[in-house]
Amino acid sequence: MDNKIKQTFHKIYAETELKTQTKEFITYQIKNYHTQRRNIMRKRMVSVMACFLFFIMGFSGHYLYFTQMAVISIDINPSIELNINRFDKVISINSYNDDGVELANVLDIKFMNYKNAIDTILNTDMITEDFINNETLSIVVVGKNEQKSKEMYENIQDNMTEKQNVYCDMGNFEEVNEAHQAGLSVGKYRAYLEWQNVDKSVTIDDVKGLTMKEIRDCINQEHQEHQEHQEYQEQYTSSHCENEQQKHSEGNGNQYRHRYRHGTNQ
Repeated sequence: MDNKIKQTFHKIYAETELKTQTKEFITYQIKNYHTQRRNIMRKRMVSVMACFLFFIMGFSGHYLYFTQMAVISIDINPSIELNINRFDKVISINSYNDDGVELANVLDIKFMNYKNAIDTILNTDMITEDFINNETLSIVVVGKNEQKSKEMYENIQDNMTEKQNVYCDMGNFEEVNEAHQAGLSVGKYRAYLEWQNVDKSVTIDDVKGLTMKEIRDCINQEHQEHQEHQEYQEQYTSSHCENEQQKHSEGNGNQYRHRYRHGTNQ
């Protein structure tokens, strides 16, 4: 009898202890689950943030690299523009006449330093032939940063010292949009403005089909005619004044002689 009672109480105690252990185990598992879940969420958030930062950095790098900071207009008869980024690399080429399209199609200068790109262009068969024919080459630099544009201009000009019939110049970046709206490169647009300054009748269409040498010859001719006209006007004015002075002197002399004959002296 005593043994049965003891066994019964041991069984009750064992069930109570089992319940306690089970409760503790379940509580531990729940806490561990939440902890693991938080760790998983934290890892996922870190991964998401890393991907986001990587995307932002990649996008920013792409934007910085492919942002146009300067334009180099190269005009002879082919008329093209090189778009330059902040790292002095060519990021794209624009053509503004048929010869320009033909030239751009044979060039492999993308992502090349602008100085090397210009050397490559000048050594192509098309440009070499133009130089042989004494054509005039115009290189104009326009940039968003004036100091950087000046540096590029000086570098290009230094490389052109041994070339004949080459004109280097700097322009205003605001002229880029004006030139493109007119369907011209910046270099040819500036030549058009210079020509129009001495001949108001010149139009955009007059310029589009001409080489830079033809445009430059027309400008020089207008300057020469204007100078000759000015010299003629100066000579005419000087001669007219001398004649008037001579007539005035002769008139005064006749008047004096007339008075002298009649015995008057007023």
